[in-house]
Amino acid sequence: MEFTIVCEYFDKLRDTSSRLTMTTILHELFTLCEKENINKLIYFCQGKVGPKYKGLEVNIGEATIISLIARYLGQPEEKIKEDLLKVGDLGLIIESTPVTKQQKTLFSKNLSFLDVYETFEKITEIQGKGTIEHKLKLFESILFNVSQKEAKYVVKFPISFRLGFSDSTIVDALALLDTTVDQKIAKEIITNKYNQVSDLGLIAKIIKESGMKGLDKVGITPFIPIKPALCERASGFKEIIERLGEDKEDNVIKFGVDSKIDGFRQQIHKIGNEVKIFSRNEEDMTRMFPDIVQEIKKIDGDFIIDCESIAFDPDNNKYHSFQITIQRKRKYDIDEKAKELPLHLKVFDVLYLNGKEMIDVPFGERRKIVESKFNIPPIIRPTELIITDSEEELEAFFNSRISENLEGIIAKDLSSRYTAGGRGFSWIKFKKSYQGTIDTIDAVVLGLFYGQGKRSDKGLGALLVGIYNQETQKYYTLAKVGTGLSDELLLELGKELADLRVDRKLDEVVTKIEPDYYVIPKIIIEVNYDEITESEMHTVCFNRDKGTGLALRFPRLVKVRSDREDKETTTEEEIRRLFELQAQTN
Repeated sequence: MEFTIVCEYFDKLRDTSSRLTMTTILHELFTLCEKENINKLIYFCQGKVGPKYKGLEVNIGEATIISLIARYLGQPEEKIKEDLLKVGDLGLIIESTPVTKQQKTLFSKNLSFLDVYETFEKITEIQGKGTIEHKLKLFESILFNVSQKEAKYVVKFPISFRLGFSDSTIVDALALLDTTVDQKIAKEIITNKYNQVSDLGLIAKIIKESGMKGLDKVGITPFIPIKPALCERASGFKEIIERLGEDKEDNVIKFGVDSKIDGFRQQIHKIGNEVKIFSRNEEDMTRMFPDIVQEIKKIDGDFIIDCESIAFDPDNNKYHSFQITIQRKRKYDIDEKAKELPLHLKVFDVLYLNGKEMIDVPFGERRKIVESKFNIPPIIRPTELIITDSEEELEAFFNSRISENLEGIIAKDLSSRYTAGGRGFSWIKFKKSYQGTIDTIDAVVLGLFYGQGKRSDKGLGALLVGIYNQETQKYYTLAKVGTGLSDELLLELGKELADLRVDRKLDEVVTKIEPDYYVIPKIIIEVNYDEITESEMHTVCFNRDKGTGLALRFPRLVKVRSDREDKETTTEEEIRRLFELQAQTN
């Protein structure tokens, strides 16, 4: 399949906001694609070279791309930079700017999609001396052999490749490939398999080759991350008891109460003597934690565990805060930082053991395995957990977790399966309250307001933040955050946000508030607040009849969540539920 055909379909996707239309367009494209290349096309649609967990990065910066665009168009670099400030999109610039006569001779041949993808793949593999020069030579071999309509996707791929749809739309389109299976059923099967095996390209290839039946053999695979189970929230101890401490006949039953730790959520895979550590967003972090790898190798057998790493202060015998723990996430000086900030690994679930999938085994049984097998003090230990049916014991355990400098608790149904990628009331979290707040919220930065008064020299005064909606694939505003920003953080964030600056609102941002400038949604922050209120100015959970959305009253920045990505925000459904829970507790 020629690359120009793929770009024609990308243009169609760009020109619609209808998810149904996008699904139809993607289905047509996936139908045209050869079965041996469908996995590569899926990765490309996701803006990746290979599945996310492999961490293959093109690593060609915006400044270099601008220089190449200037050469491609035969225009001065300064003009490209000026145009970028106006339109905020290098793809639009390369598509709409006339190419000088001298440059037109550069276009020499039609490239196939495979030519383009495999060249990007080669770029990710280059290491050692002369890396930059070699990468650029390969990148030029693509850029200077495609038309302007194709070039706009080539130049955006290394830096910010957004086609306006999410993985869920890709799943919808894949569900149409096998006409012998109802689309709704096919979608459920694909989603379930994708939660167990975080490789949508692999799933697509199997469907193209063998139909939906081919997915029967797909299951948990060591060294391919499983999407983590997520928690629902509770308004208090009473609700936890009502949801987990009573059966259908209103008999009192016991449930587990686990410790909620504010560290690195990690999924660790061990097969033989090989170990890999994945973050909650599927990043391979193995190299960053040699101390944990060394300890994991001491445990016999093959397994996949769900766990949390947290920095431990041996001098004061307590756990560090997340802000301290996050310092262990680094690419350089790893051994020195490991000595400075030793980690404890708290194991709370086992998902695979010696060739057997464990996700359908009841939690109570999985927990017994965790306690017997993953207990090598002082580094590796099970999370502290009690089994109770008492609200008093529940509250006492919660208070003990807070005194240990932990975040709170997670109540767990002892009979529940591990819901990979899912959220439900079989796991219910309850965190330390923040001045009356039921829970903090993870929001993405959408724009920036300049500093006033004492902050005028810092550049950054406040942040416009919002949440991402997977269904509409848009960002909605929730708050203007100006409190909790230290001078040091102001400078650090200001510099990082300046690199993400765009001078016009992105189509996927829905806002009534105009910041001084918009940024590419990428940075996630944790926000504390006094309450959630109805607002005419914000667009989260917007009620057209009332003309109001929901907003945070007195929002305060808690920390930057470098362990999360732009779409991993609190959901609209969660915001609405927090609003309802707030009403119940007032």
